[in-house]
Parts: sequence; C-alpha cells; structure tokens
Amino acid sequence: MDEPTPNAADLARTLKLVKLALGGVAALLVVNVVVLYAVVVLVVDAPARVDGLDLPPNERAAATTTDTRDEMRAFFNRMTDLLDRAARSNGTNPADVVPTPAEIDAAVETRTMHSEASKAVMQKLREGFDDFDLTWPNVIPEQ
Repeated sequence: MDEPTPNAADLARTLKLVKLALGGVAALLVVNVVVLYAVVVLVVDAPARVDGLDLPPNERAAATTTDTRDEMRAFFNRMTDLLDRAARSNGTNPADVVPTPAEIDAAVETRTMHSEASKAVMQKLREGFDDFDLTWPNVIPEQ
C-alpha cells in the first residue's frame, strides 16, 4: 500500500508547530535561568546574621564607630534574660545564678570580653547555662 504523501499545507503546518514548540521551550529556558539567577543572588548571597551579632561587611564598618559597650550589654542582657527565665521555671532564685547588674556594669565598662570582670560574668553565665541544660551561644562579641 502506498502511503499518501503529505501535501505542502500539511508540511507547512507541521513545521509551524515544531517552530512554535521550540520557541516555547526556549522561552521556558530563559525564564528558568532568570529565576535561578534571582535565587542565587537574593538567597544564597544574602549575608548571614546570628542573633544580631554577626554584621554584614558594610554594616561592620559602621559598627566599629559605635561603643562596644552597647554590644556587650546587649549580649549580657540576652544571656541573663534566658538564664533568669530558666531559673524561675525550675524554682531557683535567679539571684543565685544570674550575674548582678553591678558585675555586668563592671564587665561592660572594660570594653573587652577578655578582662577579668568579663571573664567572671561569662563564667557565671556558663555555669548557669550548664546547670539548666541551656544551649550556650556559638557567637559572642569579639571585643
């Protein structure tokens, strides 16, 4: 049996459909590349922040002009708040485990986490965190 030969109109229509399909695939490819680029630029390149302590480079320069006491006080306040809540929920007097405001003030006034006053506050906080099985933060101020 002889198969009918396609006429010119059928061939032109088939060619037009193939071109249309290839154009659609090309358009989808462009859209996928643009979306992938946006994900990489907007999500992967986003600067990481840890509890407000890790600053992006452009903000790090601005932060060096600020007083380190503010960062230290904020860190100590967050840690004492966590420890205070844990002590209260376990029926312990927070004054027994939380550094006093005077101890924190003395540590903050040194402007460094390496001073004896700061080390004493950090030790008291660490012991309290250990007593109540709290997770110690991975990031602490560098000063």
